[in-house]
Amino acid sequence: MMNSLLCSRLYLSGLIFGGLLVLTGCVAPPPVAPPPKYDPAGFAPLRVDARKLEIIENWQMPMEPPFIEHTLTPDLSSMVVDWAKYVLVPIGGSGEVVLDIAQASVQITDLPQGTALLDVFSDQQESKIRVDIAAKLMWIQPVAGKQGIVDVNAATTRTLSESSTPNDRQIAVREVMLEAVRLLDIEARQKVTTIADMIRP
Repeated sequence: MMNSLLCSRLYLSGLIFGGLLVLTGCVAPPPVAPPPKYDPAGFAPLRVDARKLEIIENWQMPMEPPFIEHTLTPDLSSMVVDWAKYVLVPIGGSGEVVLDIAQASVQITDLPQGTALLDVFSDQQESKIRVDIAAKLMWIQPVAGKQGIVDVNAATTRTLSESSTPNDRQIAVREVMLEAVRLLDIEARQKVTTIADMIRP
């Protein structure tokens, strides 16, 4: 009698455990979120008193760690070019506006890890993303004999924890790039106000 009862309980436990395994196997993993898209149309255009826009990409990607921009699509330099094409709108009959991109880098560097007991059991910050944009914005209007040049720069960082997944990292990199372009836009708008008559209402 005891053996029969024990067997029944073991059988029932096995059925419950097997059912849980089946249910667990049927549960779909959460969908992987894509990185945020970049749309330069989100920036308001500036009407520049010039006939044409010229963009010079002087940044040479190092193609080795800690730089990663050569692995990204779009890369940061292309994002800055798209920003310039959308924002710096030539509406004049003469002259030119030039954006000379000297740096458009994305780096990921390792951070030192704590070795104390509490550090070992915590989700430490493992690496740091750094994005740098450096460019010169030049305006030449020969008819009126006017010109101006300003430096426009942007830099921002973010850290990644040990528990970050590859998808988390991809999303974080894109978000930091978007933030850097946004900061570039803010700085460019502030700087061009110091060049008289460059921007038309």
